Amino acid sequence: MSARILQEAAVRYFLEVVNTGSISDAANRLHVVPSAVSRQISRLESELNVTLFERQSRGMVPSKAGELLAAYARRSLLDAEQVTIEIEALRDDAEHAIRVACTEGFVGGFLPRAMSDFRRAEPAARFELVVDSASGVTRRVREADVDVGLTFSFGPAADIHVAHALPSPILAVVAAGHPLASAQSVSFRELLTYPLAIPGPNSTLRKLIDIYCSREGTTYKSVLSSETLEALLRFTLASNAITFCGELVIRDRLASGQLIAVRVPELAVSDRTVEVQTLARRQIPPLLQAFIDLLGRELIADGAGAVVQK
Repeated sequence: MSARILQEAAVRYFLEVVNTGSISDAANRLHVVPSAVSRQISRLESELNVTLFERQSRGMVPSKAGELLAAYARRSLLDAEQVTIEIEALRDDAEHAIRVACTEGFVGGFLPRAMSDFRRAEPAARFELVVDSASGVTRRVREADVDVGLTFSFGPAADIHVAHALPSPILAVVAAGHPLASAQSVSFRELLTYPLAIPGPNSTLRKLIDIYCSREGTTYKSVLSSETLEALLRFTLASNAITFCGELVIRDRLASGQLIAVRVPELAVSDRTVEVQTLARRQIPPLLQAFIDLLGRELIADGAGAVVQK
């Protein structure tokens, strides 16, 4: 087998099928007919003498060999991009772009402040920010759509390096005038006596709450369910409702006294963490590493807790 096959366009076609899980969707992205994608995949499998995909009901799933090739291809694409950036910087001192993905809660204060702090030290830096679900952020990092992800996680993910991690237990959040505002902690069953504003089904918090209720045989009714954290927080501020989130995403509002966070012991036992994620085994350029280091420092600003540096 010649290593030259790994340098060719067939690998791009292969990677699009991995990312989309479908030959037809990959063809649409590449602006070619599906048969062209199929031919390139067949050629790769023939040249490498392995099966790269398993055809399953949920689509094209990479085999073990396919996962290895996908990891190689993603690293190669990132390395090529980095070389191009460095050459451009040498030629015309181009601005440096850092592509960031995060879940919705981080855009309310933490991440914009971190980016602003970073640009004071590195004025040439510029950011491209996209908001996605927790799993969507990890997927974007894995597929090399972004350079760094800030998200919530329950455990290790394939092809992901965790640069920093901070435990993020679920807290009950109430307005300053709420009857529970002075409580140090409150049981989940006691919360059920108040109106609840619950995150939408794509939220990691919602999944943990549903898992707990299923395990304990408990049910709840919400007066508001939303995928948008800001809607939940504003509703809570304007009413006697209770919502749920982690400390980091409402740190500014806790400091100002607008909102009060109350511990819920039953929901504090999960492995949910805030993670700063990058693609595993990629070469991290100095500017990106400096931003990742800043995120690690700001995660624990004001004594919020201990960050685990990976």
